[in-house]
Amino acid sequence: MRQGSAGFTLAEALTAMAVLAVSVAVGLPAFAETVQRQRTRTAMHQLGADFALARSSAISRRVEVVVCADDGRRRCAGGLDWSGGWIVFLDPDGDRQPTAAADLLRTGEAPPGHRLLASRPLLRFQRDGRAAGTNLSVHVCRGASEAAGSVVVNNLGRVRNARPGPAEACAPDRPGA
Repeated sequence: MRQGSAGFTLAEALTAMAVLAVSVAVGLPAFAETVQRQRTRTAMHQLGADFALARSSAISRRVEVVVCADDGRRRCAGGLDWSGGWIVFLDPDGDRQPTAAADLLRTGEAPPGHRLLASRPLLRFQRDGRAAGTNLSVHVCRGASEAAGSVVVNNLGRVRNARPGPAEACAPDRPGA
């Protein structure tokens, strides 16, 4: 009785490697797109959660709370580009800047490869939870100009996500971008 040899022939090994190479070549771009979509969803969720934190803090602490673009030194940058991150802080003196380190409630960061463009430089929640001023929209853009979605806060302080429209505000020539 003859026993077969354990192992693979060269032809079998090359065939298996070719099938693996084709599978990776087809699946890798789809996986990269899935990762980008997930980063976008995460950014939108984090923005919405931080806006909700700001609103609930304003109500529970009975003090104004501000969310704005971070200038890199934990101060409000004053611009519409929130791609460098954002800060959430208590604003008891109303100067629209964090006064003490204890006033800082949260910081957030934009995911790599994304731009965040806001319709206003800051969002201020009043003591009753209403958002002062007009509605705020933060547009989440993938790359230079591909609109991926928006996080919108209305005057009552309610937060919602919106899908991008055909002419979303992610164009590089947008004022303040």
